[in-house]
Amino acid sequence: MPVCQNCGEKWTWKQTVKTMFRLKCPHCGEKQYESASSRIRGGVFVLIPLVLLPINAWLEFSIGTVLILAIIFAFIIIGLYPFIIKLSNEEEPYW
Repeated sequence: MPVCQNCGEKWTWKQTVKTMFRLKCPHCGEKQYESASSRIRGGVFVLIPLVLLPINAWLEFSIGTVLILAIIFAFIIIGLYPFIIKLSNEEEPYW
């Protein structure tokens, strides 16, 4: 779970999911940024649909099945994301 770099408080899973897009500390209210290493690790989740596209073409799933699988994968990714996120006080470049 992420730890605020300003106040040092550890966020819960629920707090992390609630503030996932704005990353404002629920304890001290300070803006936090996702670290560069965390953004790179999170980018791996974007590749999951690209891996599934050839599998879908090979197995010839229907549109409904693909939509249900996409929703399931979206919930799995959102559920796992708080475990890989690391925070920083300032925005870091990728390099």
